[in-house]
Amino acid sequence: MLTAIRNALPGPRRLARQAGLIFGVSVLIGTFLFHVFTGLDQFPDRWPQFLWNVYFTLIHATIIVASVKAAIRALRTSVPLQSRRAVALHVGTLSVVTVVAFGTATGLCKALHPGFDLSWEVLLTSATTASAATLIWSAFSYMSAFYRRLREAEAARYEARLSALRAQINPHFLFNAFNSIAALVRTRPGEAEAVVEDLSDLFRYALQASKDSGMATLGAEVKAVRRYLSVEQARYRDRLIVEINVPEDLRPTPVPSMTVQPLVENAVKHGVGETQGDCTVSVTAERANGTLLLRVLDTGPGFDSTDLGDVLGEGSGLANVRERLELFFGEAAQMRLLPQGIELQIPLRETVEVRPEPEFVEPAVEMTEAE
Repeated sequence: MLTAIRNALPGPRRLARQAGLIFGVSVLIGTFLFHVFTGLDQFPDRWPQFLWNVYFTLIHATIIVASVKAAIRALRTSVPLQSRRAVALHVGTLSVVTVVAFGTATGLCKALHPGFDLSWEVLLTSATTASAATLIWSAFSYMSAFYRRLREAEAARYEARLSALRAQINPHFLFNAFNSIAALVRTRPGEAEAVVEDLSDLFRYALQASKDSGMATLGAEVKAVRRYLSVEQARYRDRLIVEINVPEDLRPTPVPSMTVQPLVENAVKHGVGETQGDCTVSVTAERANGTLLLRVLDTGPGFDSTDLGDVLGEGSGLANVRERLELFFGEAAQMRLLPQGIELQIPLRETVEVRPEPEFVEPAVEMTEAE
C-alpha cells in the first residue's frame, strides 16, 4: 500500500514546480482580491491584510488543486475521454469537486482561525475566481494530455507503418536470395559454402534492420549490397559487372536501412535478368547542395517511361523504398526514375543515431569498386 502511494506521488522536482505554481497563483489571486476589496493604494497601511489574503488563498489553492488533480486521475481511469458524454461528465464532475473543495478549504480556514470571517460578496468573488482559475488550469491540463496522446498515436502509427515495410522487405529479399542459392547449389556446389557465408552476413544485416531504429550508414548499406551482388554474380558469372563508386567521406551518412539493396535487386532483375549479354550494375553517390545523390543504374534494356508511378505497381521493392524515404524525411527526400535506373535525393543529416557498420568478411566473388 505504501509503495503504491509512493509511486503515485510526484518526484521532488515536479513537486517543487507544482508548489511554486500554487504559491504563484495564490499571490496573484490574493493581490487581485486585495485590489478589488481594499485597493492597492492602501497596501502600505494594510499590508498585513494582504498577507492574510495570500495565506487564505494558498490554503484554498492547495486543497482545490489537490482535489481536482485526484478527480482528474480517477476520471481518466474510470471514464476515458472517448465521447462527448464522457467530456460532459468530466466537466460536470470537476465543477462539483471545485465547489466542494472550496467549501472544505473555507471550513478549514475557519477551524484554524476562528476569527476568519468574510462577507458573502468576498466569498462569492473568491469562489468565482477559484473556479475560473481551476477550470482554466483543467482545460490546459486536458489539452496537454490530448496532444500527448495524439503524439503517441502518431508515433505508434509511424512505427506500425515502418514495421509493415520491414515485413515486406524481408520475405521479398529472402525469397530471391534462396532462389539464388538454390540455383548455385544445383550448378556449382563447390562454390556453395562461400556464397552461404555471404548470405549469412546479409541475412544478419537484414534481421538487424528489422529491429533497429530504421537508420544505418551508407557504408553499411554498401557492404550489404556487395554481399547481395556477390551471390548474384556467382549465378550470372561474367555477365554481371559491378561498379561501386561511393566516396569515403559519404559512407558515414545516415540513410534508412535496407534502402539501397532493393534498388540494386531491381537493377539486377530488370537489367541482367532481361539481357543475354553483359550488363553493368553501378552504385554511385555524391554530395550536391546539402543532399546525398544516390544512383543505382544498369546497362540493361531500361525503363519504357520515366514516370515513377508507372513502375511502382510492379513490385513492393521500389514502392517500399519511396515510402521509407517519406517516413523518415517527408517531402525533403526525392525518388526519380531515370531511363537506366533510379536516383535518390536524401537530405544530409549528421546527428541521426545509426547502428554501427557490420563486420563483414570479404565477399567470395570479387567486383569492381571505384573509390
